Amino acid sequence: MSSQVSSTESNSQLKAVGCLIGGISSFQIGATLAKGLFPLFGPTGMVGLRVCLAAVILLCIWRPTPGTLTVERLKLLLPYGASVAIMNFCFYVALVRLPLGVVVALEFTGPLTLALVGSRRWLDLCWAGLVVAGLFLLLRPEGPTAGLASLNLFGVAAALLSGCGWVVYILTGTRMGKMFPAPVATTLGMSTAAILLLPCLIPTIPTVLTHPWQGGAALSVAVLSSAVPYILDMMAMRTLSPRDLGILLSMEPMLGALSGFVFLHEALSAMRWMGVLCIAVASAGNVLTGRQKSLH
Repeated sequence: MSSQVSSTESNSQLKAVGCLIGGISSFQIGATLAKGLFPLFGPTGMVGLRVCLAAVILLCIWRPTPGTLTVERLKLLLPYGASVAIMNFCFYVALVRLPLGVVVALEFTGPLTLALVGSRRWLDLCWAGLVVAGLFLLLRPEGPTAGLASLNLFGVAAALLSGCGWVVYILTGTRMGKMFPAPVATTLGMSTAAILLLPCLIPTIPTVLTHPWQGGAALSVAVLSSAVPYILDMMAMRTLSPRDLGILLSMEPMLGALSGFVFLHEALSAMRWMGVLCIAVASAGNVLTGRQKSLH
C-alpha cells in the first residue's frame, strides 16, 4: 500500500514539474512571438495588446464577485496591478533593444536580490557574488568581433526596472494571495494593469482591424505569455514545494537565452552565456541551500 502511495506521489511530482517547465517554456515562446510583431505594433502597442487581451481571457474564466473589493483591498490592489503593468511594459521595451536571454537574466536579478537581502550566511554572500559576476559578464562592453555589439543602456535600465517591478509584485502578491483566492487575485491584478496600459492599447486598434492575422497572433501572445503559464503554474503549485519551485524557476534565464537563440537567432558571446549561467546557478544555489521560501 505504501509503495502505491509513493508511486502516486512520484507521478504527481513529475506532472507538476512538467506543468511548471511547460509554463516557463510557454512564456518564452510567447516572448519570441511578440518580438516578431514589434515591427507592426511596436513594443508598447504589443504590451498593451498582450496585457489587455490576457485580462479579458482571465475575466472570462474567473469573474470576481460583487463586493469583493473594499477600500483596504484597493490600496493593495493598485500597487499590485501597477507592478504587473511595469513588469510587462519594461520587459517589452527592453526586449526590442536587447537579446531575450539578456533581458530575462537582468530581470531575474530582481527577485533573486530580494531573496538574498538580509541574509548573513557566508554562502549567501557567495551567491550574491555570483550574481555580481553574472551582471559584469552581461554588461561588459563588447565589440562586433565578440559576436554582439555593446548593450543598449536604455534597454538595460528597462530590464532592471522590470526586475524592480517583479520585487513589488512578489511583496504585494503574497499579501493579495491571503486576501483573495489565487485566480481572483491574478485576474484583479491583470485587469488593473490592463486599465493602466489602455493608452498603449488604443493606438493599436486600427492596426488590428486592418491586419487581422497579426491581431490573431497578438491574441496568441496573450494566451502563451499569460493565460497558459498562469494555469500551468497554478497546477504545479498544488504539488511542488516553494524550494522545488525556486529551483525550477532558476531555469528561466537559460531558457530565455535558448529561446532567443533558437527562435530569434540571437547569438550571445561566450562571456554573456557565462553571465546568464552565473545568474541561473546563483538562483538555484540560493534555493537549494536556503530556507523554504518562494520567489512568487
